[in-house]
Amino acid sequence: MALRTFIFTLVVTLAAGCQVYDPSLVEEDSGVALPDTGPATLRHPPPRPTGMDGDDGEERLYGLRMVMLNQDGERWRDIGYDLDGRFTAEPGFDTECLPPRRSRPPVDGNQGIDNVFGASLFPLVDLTVPGLQETAQAAQEEGKLPVLRMRGWNGEDDDPRVDITVTNAIFMTAAESDGSPPEVEVVDFEPRRLSDGTRPDFPAWDGTDYGWFREETFLEGDPELPLLRDDNAYVAGRLVVARLPERVEILFPADDLGVIVKLTDARATGTISADGSTLENVVVAGRWAIIDLLSTAENVGVCRDTAQYDILTGQLDTIADIRSAAGSGGEGVRCDAISLGVQFTGSRLRWGGLTPGPPVRNVCTDPRTDGGPGGMDGGMSGARDGGVADGG
Repeated sequence: MALRTFIFTLVVTLAAGCQVYDPSLVEEDSGVALPDTGPATLRHPPPRPTGMDGDDGEERLYGLRMVMLNQDGERWRDIGYDLDGRFTAEPGFDTECLPPRRSRPPVDGNQGIDNVFGASLFPLVDLTVPGLQETAQAAQEEGKLPVLRMRGWNGEDDDPRVDITVTNAIFMTAAESDGSPPEVEVVDFEPRRLSDGTRPDFPAWDGTDYGWFREETFLEGDPELPLLRDDNAYVAGRLVVARLPERVEILFPADDLGVIVKLTDARATGTISADGSTLENVVVAGRWAIIDLLSTAENVGVCRDTAQYDILTGQLDTIADIRSAAGSGGEGVRCDAISLGVQFTGSRLRWGGLTPGPPVRNVCTDPRTDGGPGGMDGGMSGARDGGVADGG
């Protein structure tokens, strides 16, 4: 994904004085009616169902693809959840904090959904790097993507407890003609057939594909010891509801680099289809601290103590809408995070094995330009390798 190009182009454009977003041009009260946000019922996942847990069914793996980053128009208003327990809208603008460089907070989406990423941040991306979403989706179609593993589901519409693990696929392949996984070795984080050294077919997305998952997302490479796990998740009306560990990291590919989205107060939900073959309307929502966002800027070459870094900081201070720690807001408190909501579609796949994943490179401390291996795997990670945070 061309996120490195985005960051570089954005800061150069701003440094040249051509701001893609200028808060001085936004009137505090334009008098223009906002779209109908519906009833003031805050959108949260449904509560845990009551009753006893039934017999557990088979393990299910879903690759999260077709990511929706571009939430233009009014789409952002329906992607995510209410995070702060408030409906921020005219005329009162009830909020837990104020942006450091703006006197009025951004408005919420429908039912109090907090999603400044979709409303304000990604539009900046799209102005500088058209087609970014399509590039991300193409990488996912090749099998570099987040993966959700579900265990303990009773197969019913309601299940008071399921076990959810989040990992990521380093690569995926189609099944052999007999349905078995191809016999492969891994060269530069890509599979090669043992028989002739060729790459097996890319995934067919028919439910029979195999994925090889990042070894570092499991303690000592043990599939029974995942690092990103909610063993007390549940299913309510076929909606899977999981809380993710604090500061979970979502990795997006960018050539041989990558951007890490590190969240607090994060949750993931998705609806199991009638036949169980897909996980529909998967939503990942949470709080992305500005300090964490700026940390990942170094992975794409925007370094501390530079003019570009200062410009990026100023832009984030303009659109910040939430506190990174839930419940830490109050009158006069400044926002230190942006709210995020992104959407995926989950497709069934099968377990192929574990394999080491490529490290995340900090361009500011490792400014090599050889374009060699060391790229991103395009998924969620809960590991650390090479001394660079990569999950957990």
